[in-house]
Amino acid sequence: MIGKLFSIFRESTNSFEGQKQGEEVLMLLRHHPFTIIIKVIFFVLAGLVPVIIWTLSTALFPKYNWFEILLFISSVWYLVLWLAVFHSLAMYTLNTVIITNQRIIDNDQEGFFNRKVSELHNHRIQDVSVHTNGFIETLLAFGDVTVQTAASEKQFVFHKVPEPERVKDTIMQITRARNSGIKNMI
Repeated sequence: MIGKLFSIFRESTNSFEGQKQGEEVLMLLRHHPFTIIIKVIFFVLAGLVPVIIWTLSTALFPKYNWFEILLFISSVWYLVLWLAVFHSLAMYTLNTVIITNQRIIDNDQEGFFNRKVSELHNHRIQDVSVHTNGFIETLLAFGDVTVQTAASEKQFVFHKVPEPERVKDTIMQITRARNSGIKNMI
């Protein structure tokens, strides 16, 4: 049951909107799970704030009955916290990079009603680089992948993706395969 619930965060072998005939999905990328786990831990700790305030207020001021006020403030706090959790999980789920044998599609969801979809065909790729910054990114094997293009949009940057070296190698392999196929045609 829990596995089905969290299956939304894993790779899917399903097709995607706008998939072309003969196009094969090689990789589906999201931010590394560490990024969302850190946010969830923060939200859990933030959920303890009303409990701590309630405990302190009853211990320090036993004469005052602030039940209604603390209940209202706690309710508003938990409502805002729930919205923040929902927003974080939705943005984590909707920000994806799809690497196919023909192109790279970058879906950037910047808010509930603000989405940017960029597409890069493999023949426009000039260079791919990886940037891993810091101890945690090195230890957990995630980082940024930058794809240099020959198009009007000079760079595609995929932030905090897991196994950036493998992503780079995959992109370079499909670029080499595409370029060798074009040379064979000439």
